[in-house]
Amino acid sequence: MGKNSIGSTITYFFLGEYFSDALRTTITVVLPIILFFYLGNPDAAKGIGVGALLISLTDLPDNRLNKLKTAVWSISVFFLTTLVVSSVLDRVYLTAIVVVLAAFSFSMFAVYGQKLALIGTMALIVCTFTMGLHPARPLYFSTCILIGGVWYYVISLIQTLLRPYRSLHHAIFECLMSSAEFLHIKAKNYDVTVPLDLQQKAAIKLHIKVNQKHELIRNLLLTDKYAMNPDNPKGQLLLERARLLIDLYEQLNAVHYDYGLVRKTLNEGTSLQLIATLIEILARELEQLGRHVRSAKAYKGELATNVAYHQNRVLLQEELERLNETQRLIVLKVMANMNDIVRIIEMIRGNERVPEKEQQELSGTIAYPLFITGDRFSVKEHLSLKSPIFRFSLRLAICFLFGFLLTWQLEPSKYSYWLFLTLVIVARPKFSITWKRNLQRLKGSMGGVVIGLVMVYLIKSPAVLLSFSVIFLLGFYAFNRLNYTISVLFITPAVILTLGSYQGHFDHIVHDRVMFTLLGCVIAIFATYLFPVWDSRQLKTKIADAAKASIHYLEVAIQNRSERDENQSRMARKNANLSLSALSEAIESARQEPLQKSIDFKGLYDVQAIIYQVNAIITSIYLSLNHKAEQTDPFLVKQIINNLGNEAILKNDAAPHIDAMGVKDEDHSTRQKLAHIAALSLDFKRFSAGFWG
Repeated sequence: MGKNSIGSTITYFFLGEYFSDALRTTITVVLPIILFFYLGNPDAAKGIGVGALLISLTDLPDNRLNKLKTAVWSISVFFLTTLVVSSVLDRVYLTAIVVVLAAFSFSMFAVYGQKLALIGTMALIVCTFTMGLHPARPLYFSTCILIGGVWYYVISLIQTLLRPYRSLHHAIFECLMSSAEFLHIKAKNYDVTVPLDLQQKAAIKLHIKVNQKHELIRNLLLTDKYAMNPDNPKGQLLLERARLLIDLYEQLNAVHYDYGLVRKTLNEGTSLQLIATLIEILARELEQLGRHVRSAKAYKGELATNVAYHQNRVLLQEELERLNETQRLIVLKVMANMNDIVRIIEMIRGNERVPEKEQQELSGTIAYPLFITGDRFSVKEHLSLKSPIFRFSLRLAICFLFGFLLTWQLEPSKYSYWLFLTLVIVARPKFSITWKRNLQRLKGSMGGVVIGLVMVYLIKSPAVLLSFSVIFLLGFYAFNRLNYTISVLFITPAVILTLGSYQGHFDHIVHDRVMFTLLGCVIAIFATYLFPVWDSRQLKTKIADAAKASIHYLEVAIQNRSERDENQSRMARKNANLSLSALSEAIESARQEPLQKSIDFKGLYDVQAIIYQVNAIITSIYLSLNHKAEQTDPFLVKQIINNLGNEAILKNDAAPHIDAMGVKDEDHSTRQKLAHIAALSLDFKRFSAGFWG
């Protein structure tokens, strides 16, 4: 990464959504604390400050209506939770019963989806803070928490009303930057010095990342009634950009070759180098487009006048004259794919729209609500040990119960609530995530303690220490959604400096912070063996789901373009991508589990890579303008379905061997691609055989 690139990254971080949100949140939290301390009301300062601090963590990127719903839920749950817990604090055993029940109940909020799951988690943290602060006036403190929550969300909603599409613009920016990174990886496939297996793994990781960005854009845009209104020009522009983004990524992913064969075929001459150079130029143009796409204005860009791009393209065209027919076919296909990418980039860059007739057809056929990832709403279905949500809720409740039993045996401390706070934060349903969170929290906490101690040793002024705690709070918010370790590294000294300046006894604060954090982490890790959720036991199901999604995608792709149902086609494509992402996440989680030594990860990665390649080739069939259903060889399709479905193949159904790169006539491109998929599907059956049991 060059100096300019590093400088641009730093600049866009400070001008981007993460830092600006962090600055706004920090001011919103600190302002009432300063005001009420100045007015001589420290109880109100603490209550309103804590209310604003904790409720800010429920405020994820979203549209206006969803933010308002989140605000109402968060404020109501926080107020009631604070009131109930603070009212029973004088009765130790009743407090334990209430908080343990709260741990179970709030964890079950996950049944209702990600947003309410987060509200439930933060409500549990409200419980821990209430225990730590031990307010003398429950109703007064609960009202302060309520005021802090209302104050924070009023500011947040005002910002959303003034800039309703800010989060969506940022999501599009991140998606374009991830797509550019993916294109850089694609370019290295034509570099003979780079091992292909490493490239494959990197491409799959980025594939998952880009699909996560697509999901965020869908949920931000398609759930926004104002943006989806046909009479809203800005909303329609963003809808068009989102559609083009997904089309762009499909073009980036569509032409997937046997790159080993491509390298061997084009080994002589400059074709490989020229193709790699052209793809790198396109990747850089995507990065430039990403940095300007937050604006609704058209962006001229550099591609249309990029001398280097056109010079290399001319050189590649000249190189075509020296190639044989097989080599020329490969290069022409790559050039056609790059032409499609350039066309979509220019449409995004110029805020161009699809032709009005085509847009009306799309608007009339696409049922956008179908593409929003739904949440589960049936609690009854999850009141069973078969449910991962129920198992985790029960486990966390038991952890809290054990935490109370443990703290009762230790010397009384006003900071014992940090044990429960650690449990809420690091205990996750899956072992792998719990382990990762433990390491992140321990590294961040230990590093933060060192920073805090150095600050206390060097600075004696409480005012200066408190000023630094505000800066550390800003750092916490800036990195909270980016890097949990760094966010903990910031919040730990913020807590030490604030509590130490207000209450004194820095040594006691540091001792308790370290001790209760370690205890919480140890309990959380050992508790994962209680009602565990192992991804290693889900691998068979994940492989089957990914294969089924690919089969369905293939069945849709081989239909005539005129006969395809637009909703069914797009959903099949989306489900194929999401199923592969789910499999990839399960594999990475299984690598962290105790049973990892008994798992054939090489075989798993081979299966993952094959499904990725299969989906990419299916996409090229789906996007091909020359595809006709008559070109489809039923024997090849049956072989693919049998192999991916892990079914036996009859000898008389075996498909003839076809050279996947050797078909010369473009009319036979579908048959060529199906032959390539058939070969991959045989490898899939071989590598996946050991996972079916």
